[in-house]
Amino acid sequence: MGLDSKFDVSELTIKDEVKTMFGGVTKLYTTPITPKENTLRLYQGKTPMWAPFSFGDTNSFMISCDPENMARGPKNKGGIDGYGIEWVFVEQAGGAIVKPGNPKIKDINHWEDYVTIPDPDTWDWEGCYNETAPTLREDRAVYVACPGCLFERLIAGLDCAEALVALVDEDQQEGVHRFFRAVTEVHKKTYKNLKKWFDPDIVNFNDDWGTQRAPFFSNDTYKEMIFPYVKEIMDCAHSYGFYTDLHSCGFVEPFVPFMIEEGLNSWGGQRLNDKAKLKQMYGHQMYFTANLSCPPETSEEEIDKIVDEFIHGIGEDNRVLVEAMGPPSLKEKLYIASRKNFDRLVAEGKAIL
Repeated sequence: MGLDSKFDVSELTIKDEVKTMFGGVTKLYTTPITPKENTLRLYQGKTPMWAPFSFGDTNSFMISCDPENMARGPKNKGGIDGYGIEWVFVEQAGGAIVKPGNPKIKDINHWEDYVTIPDPDTWDWEGCYNETAPTLREDRAVYVACPGCLFERLIAGLDCAEALVALVDEDQQEGVHRFFRAVTEVHKKTYKNLKKWFDPDIVNFNDDWGTQRAPFFSNDTYKEMIFPYVKEIMDCAHSYGFYTDLHSCGFVEPFVPFMIEEGLNSWGGQRLNDKAKLKQMYGHQMYFTANLSCPPETSEEEIDKIVDEFIHGIGEDNRVLVEAMGPPSLKEKLYIASRKNFDRLVAEGKAIL
């Protein structure tokens, strides 16, 4: 088996089941190459044998020794993070939020008086490695998810409205810059330790920049207040040999040129962003996630339509990530379609091998 293998139904034999980062279970097929090889083909600029699945084709995890993940991670019930900010678990939401009503930072120009800056060099990386390493499979790429990075960190300290004002208020911008500088150094230290202990293939950068309708801030504000730090963090990640994947919720299409300039390799934004249009506009300067998830009760006819539109649209060259949660047949049909698509691309001389 290998790149010269044409699709065969025997590939659909389930060889194992694995848990995803948020508790779901995904089935692993008997593929011609490993999910790791296939996923990295995308990031290397080659044609994957099937469109890589964002859940299941990677070893995705959060760093258990990071105090923020202890306080707000999906397996925890609140607590104090590394910045000294308290998080409380909200049962209805299934996650933690900053304890409301009493923002930690009273004045961003004097944030040093209110919060601490965590030092990743002091975290229990050995304990984290011993806990996590046994769960990692060699046949899947190692993907590390990092919590709120810059703007989300500012929101956690100030609350949202005050954070938005601070980004544009000339009297507060210097304090924001100093704060972002400190947060940037935290991430760079985190990456240094990730390289030593896990040597991941992909690191996730997590920062929400928009609402359902529009970005939180203008392009000019982004360029001045956010861009320099994201660029520095991405440069650091790449210096260690990591690929980078952005998680940023909301309608943030206007920031895609900045994402590319910053060096982000992929972005798993929400479906309210027109990924097909963005791929047409920017090609493979970065990779996008096609959000194809659907409810469990979705009919087979509707699933067939989803798969057909994918293969004749954003997935026509297999060079896209796929989020596919729903009926088991959704993933199976997407796998079959994109595997056959790879065979077609090879036959037509269009595959990048």
